[in-house]
Amino acid sequence: MVTKCISLVQGRVARFTRLDACGRPVYGEAGQVVTEGFVSIAYTANVDEGEEINVPNAAGKRCVYVPAKPSFLGYTVEITFCQVDPDLFAMATGQRVLTDYNGDVIGFTMNTAVDTADSAFALEVWSGAPVSGGCSDDAEGNFGYTVMPFVQGGIVGDYTIENDAVTFTISQAATKDGNAWGVGPYNVVLGPGGVPSPLFDPLEPTEPWALLITGLTPPEPECGARPLLELDGAALTDVTATPTGLSVTFSPDPAGADPWWIDFGDGTWDYEGAGTDITHVYEAAGTYTFVAYRGGSSVESTVTVTAP
Repeated sequence: MVTKCISLVQGRVARFTRLDACGRPVYGEAGQVVTEGFVSIAYTANVDEGEEINVPNAAGKRCVYVPAKPSFLGYTVEITFCQVDPDLFAMATGQRVLTDYNGDVIGFTMNTAVDTADSAFALEVWSGAPVSGGCSDDAEGNFGYTVMPFVQGGIVGDYTIENDAVTFTISQAATKDGNAWGVGPYNVVLGPGGVPSPLFDPLEPTEPWALLITGLTPPEPECGARPLLELDGAALTDVTATPTGLSVTFSPDPAGADPWWIDFGDGTWDYEGAGTDITHVYEAAGTYTFVAYRGGSSVESTVTVTAP
């Protein structure tokens, strides 16, 4: 067995995952958000200092003494953002998003009737891991990885609009015992043969925070929420794209009933929970690179569409 010491520099990306009230990941559409639009993430330890027992006798000398026993209760989290992703803020605070006439998400609200205890999320953060000589080891795939598997109760903090960059904070969020994260719903480390894998050592329900070093590259940041798929879904080997003018029908191979989704390469995506074909209409002719996901697998390819 070899122990690897960890040094961290600069935050890279953060991933928020929607959880239910029992700390379980919510699979399906809009289950995760990956962002690089944060300035800082501050973790504050919550500690119960305990009570000291100190009883002097009649002469003023110590008769009974039991020192206080501090207890670790978890963390509160404050996150400062330089970019507002409405899906992320809604996920972390339990508030609702606002949409335009097309159904596109353009903002979110703050409602005093919302109970912050009803919203829960997991927070993962990737950092760089430096090597000697001051060079970054990112090219070799070494990253610091922290995970808070069960966070609850975020609210949007104070902010000021002025002649400067406007930043927003999510504060008052706190970790909670009873997480059901286990090894997690994502591939975050490299397994035997360099194959991406979930955690090998599952998190316990009373572990609110974990830190490790990983050789797996962090996920790419995207604006808006993306689907969360269970890793045990059937792996994709190919996707058949059948164009008709600007319309394309995408068929998973092998076919099946497992949920899957496609990033169409034009800034849009779609999710199919029953595993059936997905049809998309591009706005302009051209060649697009699409990426399809099912289970823990992905397939990347291109499709060319022409004007009718």
